[in-house]
Formats: sequence, C-alpha cells, structure tokens
Amino acid sequence: MTPQMTSALGQRRVLLAGLLRIDFPGWTLRLCDGSAALAWGSEAYTGKDARFGTIGAIEGISEEAGDTMPGLDLVLMPPSVSAAVDLAHPSMQGAPVRVWLAAVDAEAGTIIPDPELLFAGEIDTVTLEADRGTRSVAVNVASVFERLMEPDEGARLADSFHQWVQPGELGFQNMTGTTIDRLWGPGDKPPAAATVAQIPMTGVQRYF
Repeated sequence: MTPQMTSALGQRRVLLAGLLRIDFPGWTLRLCDGSAALAWGSEAYTGKDARFGTIGAIEGISEEAGDTMPGLDLVLMPPSVSAAVDLAHPSMQGAPVRVWLAAVDAEAGTIIPDPELLFAGEIDTVTLEADRGTRSVAVNVASVFERLMEPDEGARLADSFHQWVQPGELGFQNMTGTTIDRLWGPGDKPPAAATVAQIPMTGVQRYF
C-alpha cells in the first residue's frame, strides 16, 4: 500500500468504497458501491452507469491458499432489455475486470491514492436472469491466473513461428543441421540443452 492509503486506514474513522472497472469493447464501465460519485485522477466512479446500470451484488473477496483458480461472481442490473442483451453478447467475453478497495476523502469526494487491487480477471460467462418486475445479468469472472493453464501447443522450431514471435528476426531462415522437427506441446518433451546449443542461434532470442 502507498503511505497515503496506509495512513488513511490507520485513522479511527475511515470511509471505504469498492470500485469495479470493466473494459468492454467500446465502453468502459466504472462503478462504485452506493450512490456516490468518486474521482480517481481523471476518472470518475459512480453508483450508476448510463449504459449498464448498477451493481446488484458482488461476491466477497478474501485472501486464501487453495488448489483451485480464484474466480469472482457479480450481478449487474441493466436499465433496459437492450443493455442486458449487449452484456450477453459474445464480444463481451474476455473483457478485463478489476476490483479495488478504496479509501475516500469524504470532504473532497476523491479517492486517496492508491486503492488496493483485490481482484483482476476477465469475463468468462454471462447469464441473463429475469423475474417478475426485475432484470439482472449474472457475470462469472475468471482470474488472470487462468491464462497459466493454457498450453502453448503451437510453439515450434520453424522460421514462420519464430518470425511470428519476433517479426523480422531471420535467425531461423537458414537454420540447417538439426533433426528437431517435432511440435512442442503436451506430452512432448523439449530437446535437451546440449542439442539446442548445437543449433546456430546468432542474434536469436531463446524464448523457448
């Protein structure tokens, strides 16, 4: 935490606020709990977004150790059917989501730098929920750690792949004298260090 944040939390009375930011394609959602309007630098966090409404509920966040990837469930209350449909559009999947705990300067209406980041992830699934007189959108958010579970199945020792990673780097274009021709992926062992060392690698970054 910053010294300002640490000092604020050490006071006998402190005003706290939860902040939610979702970077949708073409629209950034910035919400805070309650009905306040809070300034954080050049950005404003409000209790109600003009397009997607308010926060209906958000899962409690806590620090703990476990054997599963962390996740977050939240509910948004869109003001219209069209807004609810927009939230459920496939293009919204993968939108970055961040949640902070902020301390607020009550007199100035500003956020004390800097809020503590509690969760970072991306939208996984969205479910429309309707009941008599109510409309909501349940959003399941996957942690950024989910990316660690995606195997790099396409990495290979080939000029085309190398230039895809390092455009314009031609170290593999004239590579000869190696018998390594396997795809790197699950169930396949990478070549031994001694074998890799025999490949002409002048000017090539060993990203693999």
